Amino acid sequence: MFPKYPNFFICAALLLVHSVARADHTSVEQRYSDQREVFQELTGLLQSGELTKAISRRDELNGYPLTDYFDYLVLRKQIEQSSKPADLLGQIAKQNRDKRLQRRLLGVVKNRSVKLNRWQDYNLAWADDNAPNHPCDDLLAGYINGHPKRFEKQTRELWADVDRHTQNCDKAFSMLLEEVKDVPTAALWRRTVALIKRGKLESAESLLKYFNSRDAKIVRAWIDGYKDPAKALQNQSIQGQTVHHREIAELFLRRWRRDDLPAALEYWRLNAERFGFSKKDINESVAKYTVLAAKRGLPESLELLKSAPENRDVRYWNVRLALRDRSWQRCLAAVDQLTEEEQLMPRWQYWRARCLDAQGFQAAADRIYQNIAGEFEYYGFLAADKLSQDYVIETSTTGIPDIHELKDDPRISKALEYFFIDLPWEGRSEWNRALKGASEKQFMAAAQLAGDVGWYDRMMSAAFQAGATDTLRWRFPQAYETDVRRYADHYNIPSEFVYGVMRRESRFKADVKSPAGAVGLMQLMPATAKQMGKQIGVEAPAWRLIDSKLNIRLGVRYLDHVLDRFNNNFAYAAAAYNAGPSRVKAWVADRPFETDLWVETIPFDETRAYVQAVLFNTVVSEWLVKDGSVTRLADRMDNISITQLLE
Repeated sequence: MFPKYPNFFICAALLLVHSVARADHTSVEQRYSDQREVFQELTGLLQSGELTKAISRRDELNGYPLTDYFDYLVLRKQIEQSSKPADLLGQIAKQNRDKRLQRRLLGVVKNRSVKLNRWQDYNLAWADDNAPNHPCDDLLAGYINGHPKRFEKQTRELWADVDRHTQNCDKAFSMLLEEVKDVPTAALWRRTVALIKRGKLESAESLLKYFNSRDAKIVRAWIDGYKDPAKALQNQSIQGQTVHHREIAELFLRRWRRDDLPAALEYWRLNAERFGFSKKDINESVAKYTVLAAKRGLPESLELLKSAPENRDVRYWNVRLALRDRSWQRCLAAVDQLTEEEQLMPRWQYWRARCLDAQGFQAAADRIYQNIAGEFEYYGFLAADKLSQDYVIETSTTGIPDIHELKDDPRISKALEYFFIDLPWEGRSEWNRALKGASEKQFMAAAQLAGDVGWYDRMMSAAFQAGATDTLRWRFPQAYETDVRRYADHYNIPSEFVYGVMRRESRFKADVKSPAGAVGLMQLMPATAKQMGKQIGVEAPAWRLIDSKLNIRLGVRYLDHVLDRFNNNFAYAAAAYNAGPSRVKAWVADRPFETDLWVETIPFDETRAYVQAVLFNTVVSEWLVKDGSVTRLADRMDNISITQLLE
């Protein structure tokens, strides 16, 4: 750790960084400003259909880092308009400066050929070694163009993998099944089980005709048992020791546990071996479902945990269940059952101290609090609150890295241009390739350069790769400051809380999309964005959510909503932002309940980690924004009861 400098010197250093950064930012962004403007004009012409006019002005881009990207956009547009897409393969072959773009163009030819039913054109593009795989289209093209009508290895794999199927897969398999006499047994079983696991029972039923009578009875029992898994698991006809029997048994167990977890767990203890599960597998499942019972707060949880096979989650939830019950002596005993390494973690040291504190052993508790109060993390801050001590937050005051060599690298220039024209996903790929194998010094320069131009996610990434973990201006940037301050002030929300959420949600990637569908800096679900937009009179379609200004505006409005809903308790509000207000309401006990206890016993692991990270981020961001001044976590986590929430 670096020594803690007085605020005056930190402010002076940050002011120097800001002024120099501003100059570098200007020089970098202005370098190609004229050509960038032309590029944007020409791409606008492409979008409006004025292809010829755009091409006629191509020479104005000579020397611009994204000239080849303009050529790619032109050729893509030509392919999308062509009635004979394969005729453009020769031009694609010439676009060999960027194999990534060339590969995409081959994919466009394949897609256009499918749309036009020009399967010969499709095969010509497919034959290129750089062409992307389009499994279902490839399969259909092969059969239409005389591919042997049999289940080859690749076809078997695709048929069994129902998640990869598109409409063209269905067409190809229909053609195939009309001509083959037998279907491959292994693929048939895999496909059937996959369909049942996804609840596609009619599709699974359509495969019964391919099984022999004995196996068809097994599959029939699986299909019939889907809606009553408890009864089905008692049926001997579904009990067997193949991998497919095990998959179905696990499926039925998961469905049964939703209605009666203790009964499902008891059945599994006694009967799992009938399906060929090993003792180790059974113990892991029992431990997993026992912890789930504890998370749900079932009355049987304590007894189930006592008899559960021991693992880390069982040990942790023994402590958490004692905390939820406020059984302080049991809490201490549960902490003692942790491994030596676990007991030394700040999390469990803090809770040992809290349990001692609650029983009146103040001196012993304070010694433990003192031991972790200097830690730069959530539990260190909580311990400092207990002792009324300052948080230990320190930052590096190293000099400003020299960025001149890096900013003149043509690959970095190209990456930056992608960023300047609002194509950060293209820029990240170029940036990462340019820095592959870079030295620590080069990553430091990259962090500085990215910060200079406001490319915050690349700044954070480069800082971590440089090992600059205590350079807080890189790790906790005041990103999109104008918009954050504007909307935070409008709703009277601390800007540091907005940063705390934004850092956890997106790590400042404006264009990021989660598997669940959340979009942008504040990771808004489209439905939530639409609702917030309606409240403030703004159109908020999903495609607009990558716009940083709109995303921040809607995200801050939603933070205002959850803070108001939970009486400005920042822990509850953060949990509601992540898991939804209705869940948080259900998690809050109908009595005063210390918020640190409540956070530790949140049943969703993701949400618990999320709340702790947001609160920690908020403290550090405030320390940076307010030059060393912070609001204590204890003051952001005022206790409220569910009665207050209903008022």
